[in-house]
Parts: sequence; C-alpha cells; structure tokens
Amino acid sequence: MSNHTVTNKPCLVTLEEGKKYAWCTCKRSKGQPFCDGSHKGTDHRPMVFKAEKSEDVLLCACKATRSGPYCDGSHNNLEDEYAEASPEEIKSMEGSVFVDQIDGKAVLDGGAYVMTPVETGDNVTGNLRYQPVITKEDGATKLSLHRLLVSPGTTPWLEYKDVDTVLYFVSGAGQVDIAGVLFDVNKEAGIYIKPGESFRIITDQDMVIYATACPMLTELTVSNGHNSSFDKNQVERYVAFDMATANVMANRFYQELVDTKVGSMEVTQFIGQIPKSRAAMHRHLYEEAIVILTGYGRMWTGTKYTDVKTGDVLFLPHRQGHSLECTDEGGMMLMGVFYPSGSPAINY
Repeated sequence: MSNHTVTNKPCLVTLEEGKKYAWCTCKRSKGQPFCDGSHKGTDHRPMVFKAEKSEDVLLCACKATRSGPYCDGSHNNLEDEYAEASPEEIKSMEGSVFVDQIDGKAVLDGGAYVMTPVETGDNVTGNLRYQPVITKEDGATKLSLHRLLVSPGTTPWLEYKDVDTVLYFVSGAGQVDIAGVLFDVNKEAGIYIKPGESFRIITDQDMVIYATACPMLTELTVSNGHNSSFDKNQVERYVAFDMATANVMANRFYQELVDTKVGSMEVTQFIGQIPKSRAAMHRHLYEEAIVILTGYGRMWTGTKYTDVKTGDVLFLPHRQGHSLECTDEGGMMLMGVFYPSGSPAINY
C-alpha cells in the first residue's frame, strides 16, 4: 500500500506479480493511489487490475490519465505553468556546490554528469568522425550515445550490432541509407534503425548527428559493405519535428519523434522547449540523455550543480533527482532519449 496524500503528482509503488490492486478513481481515498472505500455513496468505482510482473511503477494520482491506473503525464496540464521549483526548494539548495568541468565533464550527484564533446576525442573513418559520449564506463546501464560528425560524401556502412539504433539530426541534411532503402533527412528530426540493419549517411554538407544504441552497446561497427536487409514490416522510420503535433505541457512543449509509432519499442526520442524557468526537482524510472540544442542554464541534482549550454550532453541515471534551469531569455531547446520507452511527461 501507499501513504501518499492527494496530489497531482503520480505515486511510486512496487507491484507484486499476480497480485490484484484497486486503483482509486475518485481522488477521495486517503491511501492514494489505492482505494480505501471512500467512494461509497458516489457513482465512482475503483479500477481493479492484476500486476503482470513485479516492478516499480508510477500510478496516477490526479485521475486525469487516459491510461489508468498508470500515469501518462496528464497532471502537467492541470496547472497554467509546469511545476517549477518552489522558494522552499530553491532555499534548500542554496548550499549546493558548483562543479566545473574537468577534462570536459562535470560529475554531479548519483553519477549524473554534463559534458562538452570536443573533436580531439573523435575516431576518424573516411568522412565520418565519431566519439562515445555516454557509455557503461560512465555509469550507464542501458543507454549509449555517440556524436557523429559527417562531412560531404558517403560514410562507410555502420551498425550497432543486434540493438535498436536511433539517430537525431542536429544540423545539416542528406540521406540515410538503411540496408538499401533511402530516406531523405533534415535537421530537427529522428530516424529508427532496427536490430540487424546496417546504415550509412550520404550528404553534400556537414552534418552533426547523435546516435543512441539500446540496450547498452558502445561499439560502432564500420565496414565497406553490408549483407543486412531492410525490415519491410516497418516501413515508416523517419519523424520530423512539427509544432502542430507537439504536446503542450502548461508553458512548455515536447514532441515524441522516434517511439512505438515507427517501431521503436525500447527507446523513445523527443525534442522539447523550456522557457526561462527552473523546474521542480523530479525523477524518472528510466535512464535519460539530453543534448542542449540551443540556450543555456544550469543543471541541479540536489547537492551539486553546473552550467549547461548549447552543445552540451547530459546523462541522468534512473531515479536520480534533477532540475534543469533555463536562464536564457530566449528559452532552451533540447533533444532527449530514454530507455525503457515511455513519455517524457511522466516523472515523480
């Protein structure tokens, strides 16, 4: 059971496989998120469900979810502004220690870090320069992230063996050849490559690309040819940012690019905008990588903080408390990826 009081924030609970639970739908229960019988005399009834496996989950407390009993992020739209750090929270972190980057990385609480990629760490093959920026050596257990710099020409064939691969195009345009099938690509867009498929980049301009491979794999296989085949059961792979279809969360927005709609069942990639603000400290049940596309600010993790700016990469271990602050009057744009898949609006 849970001792949560009534709140719009979801409740973190541990489910036991095969056990039945009664989720409160009326918000009257004093034992949120579960029913305590307080609905009696009303038209409300609890939702009874059985846990398919033992796991930690976030159950909805605001009762606005469309995926009951689970949180789907709807609580973020119940207020005019996204949950920001309260004066009390800000005061509690006045003693936080500023961490500067050492050798290109600022390590914060719980193994979270902010790093600035530099070209001196690149591997070079043909017209491709690449370097790992999140690996298991950095404390990641699911995510790995590479930065790819492509100059005009055609790269060798590339593959992250036997795992899901998701690309995000920061700048430039060209084509991605996935096992013989060509996709026109542009900046502010993502593409999904299934396990077993090789790919290459064809372009007449400079491109900056981030590649996510999940579950954990840091090795990029480079070859002159390929014998992979394109999975025609999933033809749609490419998604471009479109403000018309973005999800609005109070005074900010995000759009999921690569997710289940293009066949990515393990990894979710999104792009989002943050106004000048400081988010309330929160946590996720997934590992997350963030690339700052524009803007600047600070990352707070409880007892430490550091500066962030355009081009920086942030790594957040699962359940690590964090608060991203934008101090730029023009706001901040970011790209994020996380594993396992879900919604960036779901936090606790």
